[in-house]
Amino acid sequence: MRSIGKILFTMVFLTIFTFAGSLIVNAIEPEGTTKYRGIDVSRHQEEIDFTAVAAAGIEVVYIKSSEGTDWVDPYFERNYEGAKAAGLKVGFYHYVNARSVSEAIEEASFFVSVVNNKQFDAKLAVDFEDFGELTKTEINQITLAFAEEVEKQSGKEVVIYSNANNATNVFDESLTKYSLWVAQYDGNEISEEVIWDTWAGWQYTDTGTVEGINGNADLNTFNDGIFLKDSSQVIQPVQTETPSKESSENESTESKIPTTNPSTITYLVKKGDTLYWIARSYNVTVSSIVAENNIKNPNLIYPGDQLRIVKNDSNQSSLSSTHKTYIVKPGDTLWKIAKNYGTTVDKLVKDNNIKNRNLIYPGDQIKIY
Repeated sequence: MRSIGKILFTMVFLTIFTFAGSLIVNAIEPEGTTKYRGIDVSRHQEEIDFTAVAAAGIEVVYIKSSEGTDWVDPYFERNYEGAKAAGLKVGFYHYVNARSVSEAIEEASFFVSVVNNKQFDAKLAVDFEDFGELTKTEINQITLAFAEEVEKQSGKEVVIYSNANNATNVFDESLTKYSLWVAQYDGNEISEEVIWDTWAGWQYTDTGTVEGINGNADLNTFNDGIFLKDSSQVIQPVQTETPSKESSENESTESKIPTTNPSTITYLVKKGDTLYWIARSYNVTVSSIVAENNIKNPNLIYPGDQLRIVKNDSNQSSLSSTHKTYIVKPGDTLWKIAKNYGTTVDKLVKDNNIKNRNLIYPGDQIKIY
């Protein structure tokens, strides 16, 4: 009799325990219903055959654009052009190095300037994982400042990339207003311990294989939550300072100045030439040659090409001979250069005869008067 009672008690206890356990399980759910196969890439994958990648069933690619305040991934442009040509949905991520809120804001400005004028589909991703000696409070302040500034300057939504541990023990509730792209390589579902309620991306391995990529690849499952509501281009970073009266007058006066007496040269490209070398030889910018000749890819010119080079001598001769010469680095924008040297974009455009203010290239020489 006692044995039967003990058995019954055990069965009731197990039933109650199982039922109670089912009530406290709160698994993290996908933010969207439709799933997409994805990868994320950087210079580490080197040259990628995106046509083969797309044929293998990949639908979304996140591309590393930048890091810190002055470094652009050397494969950024190549990866972007290849992914777009293959019809893939594109997103960008920036690797954060900031150690203060002010540095985070500066990095955010740089990130937005790098993706300026690019057409992308997915939310701008914040990749902050190297914390050094920062406290948990500092980590969250920096991450939030970066995300908010990116959102402010670009007008686009943001996603936080994080491994499961940081999404559980480091990042706090202030960041859960943004979507989560989580990296977790064990198990067949995302840990329910993370502080987010939903996920938009799941990087489930860093040792995957994809046709078109040599070596290991990061494989992801994305859902609808990863995509932007508005995927139109970011035209240029928002300038938070109010234009001065002087700069406004310069802008209105500039439109009245005729660009007379330009000297036009036709240059025949020789073997070994680069646009940088040609521009330097004729004291013009790479961007002016690109604009004048409607060049699609400034890294591709061929022997026998004829380039039209326009030098506005009258405009240059009217300027003061005292100036600084700045060599454009990867990731630079006229907005950033103007800010650093206390001048305006309009003045840089005028002084350097720049045809398209949104197109400058590494190696360009910018005169600053």
